[in-house]
Amino acid sequence: MKTKRIIAITLSILLILPLFLTAQNKLDSLLEKYKSSSDTTKARILNEFCWSNRSKTPQLALKAGEEALKIAQSINNQKLQAKSLNLMGVVYRNLGNYDKSISLYKNALRIAEAIKDSNQIAYSYNNIGGLFRLEGNNKLALENIMKALNVFENLHDKAGMAFCTINIGLIYSRQQNYIKALEYLNRTITLREEIKDRAGRALALNLIAEVYFEQEKINLALDYFKEVEKEYTAVDDKKGLAATWAGFGRVYYFKKEYSKAEVFIQRALELARRINYLEGQITCLNYLGLIYAQLGNFSKADENFQKALKIAVSTKEIYNQISCYKYLTQYYEIKKDFKNALLYTKKYSVLKDSVMNQENIAFVNEMESANKAEKAEKLNTILMKDIDLERKQRNYFIIIAMLVIILAIITYSRYHSKKMANIKLQELNAMKDKFFGIIAHDLKNPFNAIFGFTEILLQDFDNLKEEEKLHLIQEIDNSGRQTYKLLENLLYWSISQTGRMEFKPVILNISEIIKHTFSIFETSAKNKNISLVTNCGDNEEVYADEEMLKTVIRNLVSNGIKFTHKGGVVSVLLKNINGTKAVTVDDNGVGLTEKSIENLFKIGSVSSSEGTKGEKGTGLGLILCKEFVERNGGTIWVKSEIGKGSKFIFTIPSKK
Repeated sequence: MKTKRIIAITLSILLILPLFLTAQNKLDSLLEKYKSSSDTTKARILNEFCWSNRSKTPQLALKAGEEALKIAQSINNQKLQAKSLNLMGVVYRNLGNYDKSISLYKNALRIAEAIKDSNQIAYSYNNIGGLFRLEGNNKLALENIMKALNVFENLHDKAGMAFCTINIGLIYSRQQNYIKALEYLNRTITLREEIKDRAGRALALNLIAEVYFEQEKINLALDYFKEVEKEYTAVDDKKGLAATWAGFGRVYYFKKEYSKAEVFIQRALELARRINYLEGQITCLNYLGLIYAQLGNFSKADENFQKALKIAVSTKEIYNQISCYKYLTQYYEIKKDFKNALLYTKKYSVLKDSVMNQENIAFVNEMESANKAEKAEKLNTILMKDIDLERKQRNYFIIIAMLVIILAIITYSRYHSKKMANIKLQELNAMKDKFFGIIAHDLKNPFNAIFGFTEILLQDFDNLKEEEKLHLIQEIDNSGRQTYKLLENLLYWSISQTGRMEFKPVILNISEIIKHTFSIFETSAKNKNISLVTNCGDNEEVYADEEMLKTVIRNLVSNGIKFTHKGGVVSVLLKNINGTKAVTVDDNGVGLTEKSIENLFKIGSVSSSEGTKGEKGTGLGLILCKEFVERNGGTIWVKSEIGKGSKFIFTIPSKK
């Protein structure tokens, strides 16, 4: 037995040695690299080494911390002294030396308070609170952690806030308040992600996996452990890997896959021993005991349980002893030794009740509520000036940053507006050229016709028959009316574009407007034998500008007559829809293609089209219709099919 123990110790030393030598070489090379640097820089480098190696090589981490403390003391840099003391306190806590740890934390707090170093004051309180948590004193744990959280929140120190929230999450987890535990652990993950702390995020994920395991959500716990293993491997966190492998082992034990569980637990135990991770060793030894018990090897089970209990008693962490009694109870139940099972059940209950009593749980909830309502008065008195100065500096920085951003936005906005205005101007110029080309062409044609017909009348008046003279006069009249209509639309359009057209909506009788429009086009319709029909009664009312509405209906009826063959029908139909009138001007004329419909109301796409009897037009009337309908709060659209006619539909409000 003694020989086996010597061999085990020797193997452990051989396993630890390469890791220790690697870290030592790294420390030596760092010191060599910065040997010509200032003492302040050296102390900072050593502190960083202490923190990053707290789990991998704790003894070497302590060596670096002690050296950093000596340098900080030699240059009287109290800020660095407080930090070194806090960092070494964390290492001693991980090693289970709570007396040394609390002494270092209190010393760090004393120095930090003397120089009003808000950051290290907060870290000291959180570290002290974490130690009370491990000892099961939730009341003192919460008092200190909440003080720390208040300071970190005032400083907007997300890293510090994350250390506090993870501690609070652990307290709730121990009290089996898993909803609150997950709330704080997920908040920790958010904070860690914001500051890109991968190792800190991995720890929070690992604790979430533990919560799900305690809730017996085994598959969910396994998924989290798998993700955590990847994260810990990436950041080379030995302690984290040991905890994760132990988590795998516990999951497979629960699934009754004992061989698989043993592999993971043995791997975790070996690593926990290499880095002197006591809590990890206790967990692994307890689970090895359970595994061997399930396999019927009770002698090996006894051996592992006794080792676990011995380590747990040597530490001051009460939860380690609670877990030992819990697993020993399970072990004796497996052995069907109900006497010892009852004995350890009592021990488990007594110890657990000491940290899980209702007063303690109520205090935790009370402390959280108090933290949300107000900050610790004493701590605020000490830190107010320091925090106020930092807040003012931060506010000045925010104001300057906002001014720079606003200036940049204004500059970009002006540049963008100018650029868009230039593009719009180019488009308008192009549309203007096309538009006036069409206008010039369509004004020229009617005048050519008028001059041609008058020339014939002047030269051959005496030789022309009466019916020939009448025909020429009718053609002159038609050309004149077309020209007048074009000029009228052009005038309305120019007034609307310059914003000089007054908008005066009133209650109107649309029935009268439709009948009046029919009377205007009665002669044109008779010439093509086209029927004009409507379904409206005598008193259909709408709320619109009278001149605009007349222009819309006049243009649409005129277009209907223009594009309808002889003997056709143009109808104006009214329909009430949700407080509006839908007006449909329907013809059974030539119809429109899809491409024509698409460009019908676009100023850049206006085009001259001949009617079924050669009538001229520019398309400007439909542009006016769209503008006037929309000005009155309506919409206009068209349905058409080649050879079957068109329906122009627009809406207008029925009342104010």
